Amino acid sequence: MKLSTKGRYATRILLCIARLQDEQPVPKKRIAEQEGISTDYIEQIIVPLKNAGLVNSVRGLRGGFRLAKDPADITVYDVLSASEGDINLVGCLAEGCSNSDKCVVQRVWQGASNVLRDYFSQITLKELHDDYVRRTSEQPINFSI
Repeated sequence: MKLSTKGRYATRILLCIARLQDEQPVPKKRIAEQEGISTDYIEQIIVPLKNAGLVNSVRGLRGGFRLAKDPADITVYDVLSASEGDINLVGCLAEGCSNSDKCVVQRVWQGASNVLRDYFSQITLKELHDDYVRRTSEQPINFSI
């Protein structure tokens, strides 16, 4: 399984907002500068995050984006499911399979998908933020790996 840039960038965007939203909303341009993501792509990624209730937008001169929830209440699974859709290793789990009654490996794919869901559900944006603060106090961090 390989996450698309949407899921990875959505996580980075929300982490950036969490880092910078102290007093006021974070402008799209500031996120683009911080994360090296085009403003057009940020806009595409933000829409499903807003629809999922993870981020709010503020219009106007001092507008931008704010987290809709406390970072401790947003998990990586929340971000990925909003940006990527449900996390299933194989399409037949989400779409249904005409051979599901005979497929002996379907439970393997389902189990692995459940493990991923459980893992991503245990990691909060607050944990990522705290890790970012700890790491950047030691040395600059690189997200591009």
